[in-house]
Amino acid sequence: MKRYVLLMGLIVSLSVAGVGLGVGAADDWRKSGSDAQKLKNLVAAVPGTSHWMFEIGERYKNLYWAAQQGKWEFANYQLEEIEKLVQMVQLTRPKRAATAQQFLDDGMPQMHKALETRQWNAFKRGFNQFSEACMRCHAQNDHAFIVLPREPKAASSPVLDMELDAD
Repeated sequence: MKRYVLLMGLIVSLSVAGVGLGVGAADDWRKSGSDAQKLKNLVAAVPGTSHWMFEIGERYKNLYWAAQQGKWEFANYQLEEIEKLVQMVQLTRPKRAATAQQFLDDGMPQMHKALETRQWNAFKRGFNQFSEACMRCHAQNDHAFIVLPREPKAASSPVLDMELDAD
């Protein structure tokens, strides 16, 4: 279902941007368009920041619950993926690059250190600081209304058996 929604969003984005979605080879801008038209269409097709933030939010929850369950390698993997996604935001949305870098500089080092300890209490302190760095970045980008929970109630990854922790 998520893939369908994302695909439909991309099709709508392309349509709004004026990209033809004809099925014939003559209508395929990727083959027949000028280099300028191809570039324009590809830039229009790049997802917005909210697209990357949705995945970051899922990984944020998975990071928390992986640590809660003592799955430290998986927690570290989630943090690494968050870092890559923030770097993708820097690349695809240049006006967000400076605040994304500030988040990387302020939010990531202590989270890496906290994960290295493999201790829940150290992780929790680092996660709180990490969450605060997220909120500062949101505020700097006029999205202070997007507030992340300090203790996510669930995670989406099947690696994390949330039914075990429901008791």
